[in-house]
Amino acid sequence: MISRLSCVARLPVKVCVANIGTVARTTIGQRTGKVYQPAKDWHYYGKLLLGGSAIVGGTGICVVGLTKDKFGDVEVSALQRSTIWPEYVTQRMKSTYLYFGLGLATTAGTMVLTKNFSGLQNLMSKHPVIAMVALIGATMGLSSAQRSVPYTNQNMLTKIVLAAALYGVVGTVLGPMVHVGGPILRQASMYTGALVSGLTLAALTAPSEKYLTMSGPLMMGFGVVACASIASAFLPPTGMLGGGVMTIAVYGGVVLFSAMLLYDTQRIVRSCEMIPQYHNYDPIAQSISIYMTTINLFIRIVSIVSGNKKK
Repeated sequence: MISRLSCVARLPVKVCVANIGTVARTTIGQRTGKVYQPAKDWHYYGKLLLGGSAIVGGTGICVVGLTKDKFGDVEVSALQRSTIWPEYVTQRMKSTYLYFGLGLATTAGTMVLTKNFSGLQNLMSKHPVIAMVALIGATMGLSSAQRSVPYTNQNMLTKIVLAAALYGVVGTVLGPMVHVGGPILRQASMYTGALVSGLTLAALTAPSEKYLTMSGPLMMGFGVVACASIASAFLPPTGMLGGGVMTIAVYGGVVLFSAMLLYDTQRIVRSCEMIPQYHNYDPIAQSISIYMTTINLFIRIVSIVSGNKKK
């Protein structure tokens, strides 16, 4: 089950399937002059969902940290083990998060360069289903091609080009989001950075296998959020049904991808530790999972912040 989730979580399909409706409504409407007024209550109920999940999740993290010794848990956290890591494990972790940062920087640059790319905006506003299929196909193709190339010195250029193309496609899709305004994007970036940093630290300080047991619930939750995100492209958020769908897609997505980041972080640590020293470890492929999770969180936080600014 864990291997199945890791395959799903690492695929960039998340940004297309789970965000096509959110991106279309948040960005294209501002470019075409169509104003989508959200239902009065969906942000309210979404905040209740988010607040309740934060309380439950935060309490759970505290319980994991405070009770692991009481119940005789012999596992130690990755942060504790890092003091005795061999040099190759440390280097693997550094490389993974270096590519993660480069991916985010490439996407941000592409967003700025393609913010006025009217062709994609028109396609997403007029033919959302075609746009969704095309974007899923492009990202799946690039992801599969990138993963099929071994991480070796001989293939390094090809692998980096394919990864950069993947980041560029995501940045192009998100380019129109630049028009929501600099203050909103800066605030959302700050919130996303704080959330990702806090969750990463929580995963590194928890016993090594605790969050790897969440594979089944995460797969089910991803299916629900993906379906809600697709439905949000066709249901106006002014009604009860549309408002409920938007609540699940946006606020439920924040909860889901926060949990997925805990899972992905511990999975990466385990891969760095368990793959033998002279076997091939691919930091680019490993970094894509946390990259896509972060992008999903950012998109939803932008939607939440922009919704609050309109009130």
